[in-house]
Amino acid sequence: MSSEVTIASDFPAKIGGRTKYVDDLHLPGELYGGIVRSPHPYAKITRVDIREAQQVAGVKAVITGDDVPHHAYGPTVHKDWNILACDKVLFVGDEVVAIAADSPDALRQALDKVVVEYEELEPILNPHAALQPGAAVLHEAAPDNRPVKIEFERGDVDKAFAQAHIVRSGRYTTNRIYHGHLEPIAVIANWDEQDGLTLWAGSHIPYRARETYAAAFGLPEEKVRINVPPIGGSFGAKYVLKVHVIAAALSMRAGAPVRIVLDRYEDMLTAHPRVPLEIDIRIAADKDGYFLGKDVVVYGDAGARIYWSPNVLASACTRADSLYRFHNVRAKGNLCYTNNSPTTCMRGFGNAEMLFAVENVIDELAEGLGMDPAQLRLQNIVHRGDTTIGGYHLDSCELEACIRQVITLSGWERRRDFKKYHGLGMAIGNHVSGYRGIDPRFDGSTAVARLLASGRVEIETGEIDLGQGMSSTYAHIAARVLGIDPSLVTVQSGDTGRYPFGIGTLASRSTVMGGNAVKQACERLRNELADWVKQHYGPTAVLTGGGVEVGQEQHSLADVARDFTSCHGGDAFSVKETYTPATELPDKTLYGNPSPSYPFAAHVAEVEVDPDTGRVKVIGYWAVHDAGTVLNRPAATGQVVGGVAQGIGWVTMEDFKVSQGQVQNRSLLDYRMPGSSDVPPVTVEFLETEDPNGPFGAKSVGEMAIDPVPGAVSNAIAHALGVRGHDLPLAPERLWRIMQEQSQV
Repeated sequence: MSSEVTIASDFPAKIGGRTKYVDDLHLPGELYGGIVRSPHPYAKITRVDIREAQQVAGVKAVITGDDVPHHAYGPTVHKDWNILACDKVLFVGDEVVAIAADSPDALRQALDKVVVEYEELEPILNPHAALQPGAAVLHEAAPDNRPVKIEFERGDVDKAFAQAHIVRSGRYTTNRIYHGHLEPIAVIANWDEQDGLTLWAGSHIPYRARETYAAAFGLPEEKVRINVPPIGGSFGAKYVLKVHVIAAALSMRAGAPVRIVLDRYEDMLTAHPRVPLEIDIRIAADKDGYFLGKDVVVYGDAGARIYWSPNVLASACTRADSLYRFHNVRAKGNLCYTNNSPTTCMRGFGNAEMLFAVENVIDELAEGLGMDPAQLRLQNIVHRGDTTIGGYHLDSCELEACIRQVITLSGWERRRDFKKYHGLGMAIGNHVSGYRGIDPRFDGSTAVARLLASGRVEIETGEIDLGQGMSSTYAHIAARVLGIDPSLVTVQSGDTGRYPFGIGTLASRSTVMGGNAVKQACERLRNELADWVKQHYGPTAVLTGGGVEVGQEQHSLADVARDFTSCHGGDAFSVKETYTPATELPDKTLYGNPSPSYPFAAHVAEVEVDPDTGRVKVIGYWAVHDAGTVLNRPAATGQVVGGVAQGIGWVTMEDFKVSQGQVQNRSLLDYRMPGSSDVPPVTVEFLETEDPNGPFGAKSVGEMAIDPVPGAVSNAIAHALGVRGHDLPLAPERLWRIMQEQSQV
């Protein structure tokens, strides 16, 4: 048997266009749903007139905020969502009226006939304005417009800085970017008095979505079922969405299934982009380059309601503290409500943002000390066996080896001989393999392993495949335990009414959490099956990968499955196992060991900058990762290459522009994303070791892939220009201005 999965079983269907996404599904009698949205960032609703819309032929339901429940709900502890706005709108795109009709034409006519009158209010457009005395209060539960405030200090930061030989500091800002998923946001909802609410929606946390949506309507969770068809990309955009709730409300009113599929224009209007952060940072070191302390103040723009921005802020304030031995750290984090579109998580989850700042300041420290930036990193990084200042237990860590390997692969020493406008930059990163703080109640995963009548093995999991290759990884884990080929394993997930509970695919948790559950379930299936075949075929019966051997007789797994089913009233041989990691819920200061294992990586980028235009061309990229044992090399490599491409786009071109609360670039023609010519060949290597807590020693890869990219590319640009950019993106216009300012100096 091969030690690695080759091609996931769903690849041929995807490549051949046969995969059925939400938009490809249809229910008998379904209606088309649409939403009337606010054109203003902040306004009172003074009048809503839906009478003409109700008269349009084919319209089956028109609902306003007066027609829906008003229970406190939301995906986190901040219950600030509504189904439809009643008295005020809080951002451009806020939902005011929803309509269901039997045709797209009738829907469009009805949407146009809705009259909503507003009294515009002065909007709050950034976190600092939100915190001003006398600023309008957007949600009563946060009278200072700051729903999340983080403050902690470990050690004595002031003393550390007082003793420092060198301090480097700066204000770094990271921008909104669009997730750029190919599949549009879509949902089909169906309400049935007997069965309750059923949704077909691309969510990678369907059980948390079920909890949130049930609360919205005051329903018990067993009356809500989420089906997740194949997802065409997410990167954090498809956790829980208001459009799902609105489709459900329409279905309840109309008594028929309702589908809502956003076109790209509406998707980008209401997109919940990456949380923009403003980071004031300073790092102190002694004369030999050993770090003494780190001090950060972070402001985050949550927009008008809370999605997952609190977790983004927490990661930004803490994660880098477990990458280096800073010895003394302090963080102050402020997440503020504004009248911008709500922001949420995106690959990297606050860690990539903070590493952009940290890795730039470390290069500045190296310049000030006259040291090689790589050497400065090597003498300050964490190592295996450390319990970090943030409380992480590093049972495995090959970060030093990653740095040394990327130095070799990239030809790091070449940078000394580069001419101006040609640069080589390094950055490193760390991440988690699941995060206990996501859901303090439970952090594990459950899997069912079943021997089917055909002799195939079926795995059921509550985790979700977003296209990242989770299913093929689970198939490989099952096959490795059972001694069969991965092609004989089917992985099922994505139905809260059928498959076991799972937290979902976030915080890079699927390989370790879900993978451990699959491994445990298959080990139990193997052991119990071995016992049963001895009972059934005799004490000399031996279970092998392909079936059972009894002397010279052989029975296939299909024979075994049929014999077992015949002896047990039609039941299949099935077991269920739950993996519960020994993680710690971070305390109020965010100290703790929140993950079973921690991946690391070192990246180097090579760039050329056009002095006339400021355009950056990334001409080389090297990424070395410590992901433990690599279970699915094609998928893991694809994750790294994809993360690097996404990061290059973020640093050099992508910018979700918002002015006065209005999105300025609401189409993919106006929102520049990297194409193949913008991404160089990426050299990817894995330094394989076995982490004691991962399935067969595996750790996560997905988010780790992007974490070092902003730092590596921006450091390469700074090396090329001799001057540093502090604000993302480092697009041509911004770099051109930086170069002009430099020349004037």
